[in-house]
Parts: sequence; C-alpha cells; structure tokens
Amino acid sequence: MNDLYVWIAAGVLAILIPAAIYFLPAKARIVIDTPTSTARAEVRPLWGLGAALVTRALPRKSHGAPLPSFGDVGRVGHALITPGIVDVAYAAAKSLLDLHPRVAKLELRLNLTDTARTRVVQTAVQAVLATAPAAFRQSVVVSALETPGAELSAEFQVMASPAKLSGIYSRLKSARASQEFRRRLTRKSKPDKRLPDVQVR
Repeated sequence: MNDLYVWIAAGVLAILIPAAIYFLPAKARIVIDTPTSTARAEVRPLWGLGAALVTRALPRKSHGAPLPSFGDVGRVGHALITPGIVDVAYAAAKSLLDLHPRVAKLELRLNLTDTARTRVVQTAVQAVLATAPAAFRQSVVVSALETPGAELSAEFQVMASPAKLSGIYSRLKSARASQEFRRRLTRKSKPDKRLPDVQVR
C-alpha cells in the first residue's frame, strides 16, 4: 500500500511540476534583430529561478548575418505593405507592454528606394502610434536606413508565464496578415506599380 502512495505522489508531481513551470511567472527576454538574423525568446521559469529555455524562430546557423529577405528591397517592401500587418504587430507589442516590461524597445529602419511605398509604411505606423498609449509611443522608433532594405530590432524583458507568452505568439503567428507577410517574404514579388491598401487602426 505504501508503494501505491509513493507512485500516486510521483504521478501528481510529474503533472504539477510541468504545469507550474508553464503557468507560473517566468523571467523572459524576447529579442528580434534582422541585421543578425536573430529572433528568440529566453525564458527562465519559476520567477527566474529555473534553468533557461531558449526558443528560436530562426535557424541558429544563420545567426550573425543579415536576414536576406530584409535586404531585398522588392521583397521586404511588398511584405511591409501587407494589409493588416501593422494592426497585428501592434496587438502583439501592446500585449507585451501590458505585462509592464522592464525593457521595451522596438525600432524599424527603412529605405525601400520607392518613395511612395516608404510613405505607405510610415503612414500606417504613424497612424497606429497616434492612437497608442504614451508608453507604447515612447518604445517605438521609425527611422531611415542608409542601405536599401529594412531592419527590425526589438527587445522586451518581462515577467510572465510561458503560457501567456505562448498565447501572444500563437495569436501573432496564426493571424492571416502574419501568414501573408511571411509568404511575401519568402517569395519574390513581381513588379507592380499599384500599391494595395494598408489597413491601419
């Protein structure tokens, strides 16, 4: 009978420990940097006391070199004017800011060589920033890039459960605009003088 209690206790612990790691607050650092092909989340569960878990959205072997698709003006320019992408990106960033991060920085640098296309992207971003909370506006920078292409850099340091962070990422990844954005980045667009509409808030 004692052995039975031991096995039951072991089974309960086997369920509770992973659940605690997943649902209790964790110390997380999210880093995105297209100039070095970086997109990762470093999570230390249990208020930062657990071992670090690293999740990468880009292959580690490409780390250190610029992300090729962001240096392709035609491709990244076509992706950045994806209808709805600004709204989706705003929702994800605001969800992170709602967690009261210790560090929150996001910078988009542009040089699409096409003045009209650059203006479309800048207008969409500025429209969102105009209605965003002050803390959000202070965390976002949009600037010019010397070389053709685009660069995106971001860092968020938050205390949140892996479950909450996973939910934010899942909503971002599954959004239709995000899927279209990734499709455009992976396939070179054909020259098209007509600019599609960009949905803004």
